[in-house]
Amino acid sequence: MKIIWTFTLLMIPGVVSSMSVTGYSGGEVNITCSYDEGYTENKKYFCKEQWSNCKDQIKTDKKYTWVQKDRFSLYDDTRSAVFTVTIRDLREEDSGTYQCTVDRTIDIDLYTEVNLDVIKSE
Repeated sequence: MKIIWTFTLLMIPGVVSSMSVTGYSGGEVNITCSYDEGYTENKKYFCKEQWSNCKDQIKTDKKYTWVQKDRFSLYDDTRSAVFTVTIRDLREEDSGTYQCTVDRTIDIDLYTEVNLDVIKSE
């Protein structure tokens, strides 16, 4: 039986937090990222690697619509000030550091570090 883990991450301006997430190869994980209500209109994105080298996995400015790119999906619920990222068909090579991010045009983007560990299913 595969287990789906869902985590809520809080994004507070000026604060970088970190969360560890575990998933199983072949399964999926849902990562729910909270943000300040003042950023409901900003683009949201999820990228891999450390902040300075972050490579976008998925990015959108759409609200209340699942946006999909390859195995990644993102849904921004502005009423609740959260966006959810789903990664499907997990692979061991997906393990690593990701950033759950709110795009800010004038200032440094707000982000929370997500450390994903994918365990081989037996």
